[in-house]
Amino acid sequence: MSTEGYSQATADQLARKLEHRPTREELEAANVLKKSTVAPALQAKQVELDRNRLEDKLARKLENRPTREDLENKHVLLDHKVAPGLQVKQEELKRARIADDLSKKIQARQSPEQLREQHILE
Repeated sequence: MSTEGYSQATADQLARKLEHRPTREELEAANVLKKSTVAPALQAKQVELDRNRLEDKLARKLENRPTREDLENKHVLLDHKVAPGLQVKQEELKRARIADDLSKKIQARQSPEQLREQHILE
């Protein structure tokens, strides 16, 4: 290394830093350098190609995305006619009504003795 134009202290400092310089593998592991088997002149094109491939894949996924109505029909999304803050309360109310209806039906159900008297059970 030529030290012309540098003070001895600067040259020594530079030499120490170069001794502790991380290897290419360490820089790749830390994602400072990109891992690539492509020639450096083609790396920019490879990055552009990868980005275009990713954009195309995302566009295809968005095209195949189900509509809001489909998700509502499959009960993935709640009905959007209700304010978002009230959707959870609406769902809780619906479940409570169903539970109440089932409890009333179970209580109104005839006992096994009554069913035997009517000759429904043996």
